[in-house]
Amino acid sequence: MSHSTLSSFKTTFQPVMAMFDAIPNYLKGILLALVSTGLFVVVGVLVRMLSSTIDTFQILLFRQVVFLAILMPAIKANIPVLLKPKKVKLHLLRITGAFFALYLGFVTVSNIPLADAKAIGFLQVLFVALISRMCLSEAVSASRWFTILVGFLGVMLIVQPNFADASFFYIVLGALGALGAATAVVCVRKVAQTEPRITLLAYQAIFVGLLALIPSLYSWQWPTFNELCLLILVGAISSVAQWFGVSAYKWGEANVIANVEYISILYSIALGYLLFAEIPNSIAFLGAAVLISSVAIPYLYKAIRPNARADN
Repeated sequence: MSHSTLSSFKTTFQPVMAMFDAIPNYLKGILLALVSTGLFVVVGVLVRMLSSTIDTFQILLFRQVVFLAILMPAIKANIPVLLKPKKVKLHLLRITGAFFALYLGFVTVSNIPLADAKAIGFLQVLFVALISRMCLSEAVSASRWFTILVGFLGVMLIVQPNFADASFFYIVLGALGALGAATAVVCVRKVAQTEPRITLLAYQAIFVGLLALIPSLYSWQWPTFNELCLLILVGAISSVAQWFGVSAYKWGEANVIANVEYISILYSIALGYLLFAEIPNSIAFLGAAVLISSVAIPYLYKAIRPNARADN
């Protein structure tokens, strides 16, 4: 990118950046998390489409390869930083959690009804609250627990999962995937305070890809052109979503930002209607109202009382 092009880019987006800098940090985290969550819902739709013909490990491998290709210029420019991580154990724990979250999440959504898989995935919010309280000493008040549980009730009303039709084995895998995702989230929150974003993104791109490489070779199948395009989209959209997600945890507390994950069910409803003509029933609309209230009320309270904490 030439100097003139870069200057033009900065000039174009300067008003947006100025507005972003002016808002409180907790709101910055929430806005970034909303974008990240929406993009990951799109990724889930693409994975669902691919899973009938492409092995889960292969989907995960392509995701990481595209992610790595996008990051390569930044990786080359930051090699000295990447070679000197400050929190090696947390990086290892985060990579392990991310791998199991991605793989088990893909397996779950490919083998049980989508509503059941979505419901299980939201266990991540509860796990994040528990882990962040124990490991990060982040305050999770009684009102925050109430907000989380009410939000979870809203999710159940929307998805109305029927676990009688789902294999117990895949339910357990989905729960383990949610635990892995929560572990990765809390590690990101801790590491992001001392490490640059490129370290978090590059390590996940490289090492999760390596973990997926060997098992993907056992069931390798050359994708068709259409499948290849979808695989590249999975990687590209995931990369952008990951960047927004890591940035969100830079600005906000883990248990607060994770609660925004509930909004992904609303994105799912919108995509279901637009792509598959799926119209939610009245119970689902009630659940949506409960869900929006559970997320919005704490921040409306903070807006009214600026000295109050958003998670109180």
